[in-house]
Amino acid sequence: MTDVGKWFGANTARLILIVGLIVLIATVISIRSCNVARTATTETSLATGQAGAAAESGADAVNTVGNRAQAEEQSDAISRENDGAIRNAEGATVVVPAAVSGAGISALCRRTAYQGDPRCAQPQ
Repeated sequence: MTDVGKWFGANTARLILIVGLIVLIATVISIRSCNVARTATTETSLATGQAGAAAESGADAVNTVGNRAQAEEQSDAISRENDGAIRNAEGATVVVPAAVSGAGISALCRRTAYQGDPRCAQPQ
């Protein structure tokens, strides 16, 4: 009585076996498709995250360069103001020993604000 063939006949047993195999194959294909779709979704999420991180990194770099340029500009403005205050101070026209004058000019010439000053030109 346990033999399927006795209950349904040989053709019915084959049909049940074929349907079972088809269902098994369809299940395997469906699971594989879900895994492929999940992998694609994960890869897309990672790529989007990486693109966002790259954009943020670029923005940070631009801000850093901009902040540094602004700080240098402020420092150079202070140097120019100091230069004006020194030149306009009482006694500014008094002759200063050459070594002291040279050291002062040399110190100023290291600043970006004075790189174009003719007194900072390097002798050739």
